[in-house]
Amino acid sequence: MLKKVEGLIVRAIKYSETSVICDAYTAELGMRTYIINGVRKKRSKISPALVRPMSLVEMVVYHQEEKSMNRIKEIKPSYIYQQLPFDVARGAIGLFVAEVAQKTLREPEPNSALFEFLKACYQKLDQTDAKIANFPVWFLVKLSTYLGLFSVAKELSENCVFDYSEGKIRAEIPSEHHYYFSPQNTHLLAAFLELDFETSAQLDLNNQDRRDFMNDMLRYYQYHIGNFGELNSILVLKAVFS
Repeated sequence: MLKKVEGLIVRAIKYSETSVICDAYTAELGMRTYIINGVRKKRSKISPALVRPMSLVEMVVYHQEEKSMNRIKEIKPSYIYQQLPFDVARGAIGLFVAEVAQKTLREPEPNSALFEFLKACYQKLDQTDAKIANFPVWFLVKLSTYLGLFSVAKELSENCVFDYSEGKIRAEIPSEHHYYFSPQNTHLLAAFLELDFETSAQLDLNNQDRRDFMNDMLRYYQYHIGNFGELNSILVLKAVFS
């Protein structure tokens, strides 16, 4: 059956001489894999740019629930970027967001609130005039709230740590394992949870502080999400913001 869906392309790979297989997180169907035939032909009516990671699109798809891969019949942009594809820093962050989404949102379960969050992230990244160096860590924190991260208490003691194996604040560093944020990063986590992007952009973090916090956040994801592994985009991101 044909379905009209709104989606975010998070991964795309070439298939045969003229086709592309892509993973798209959709508002209506969750994460889905699609093939689009003929898109790489010279005279294709569909631009290959539409099925690149970060593209926000509207699609008409042939949907069969039991299939692991379905076909795209029609596709068009739902949002046209003004800056993101042409700005190295914004593009590096956009690819990072897409890779994190592809690794974490694997189930074909719709979550319209999560989709709207991802769409808003890309639109914000494209439009903002604020500093964007904190955007990746802000995104990791905010995405984790959709994945079940427990709220962090607003009143924190100076040396407390976030134990992410149990999802709670502890008054001191646990001796039985190493699955915790440093005290400094625990306080940063609490701050980012409360802030929108524009406000978080004003947090004065140096490159080392930002890198240390991101490393704690990525260890959190690796602990809770099977096969999360290492991110290819992280090297580019670190190089751009070094």
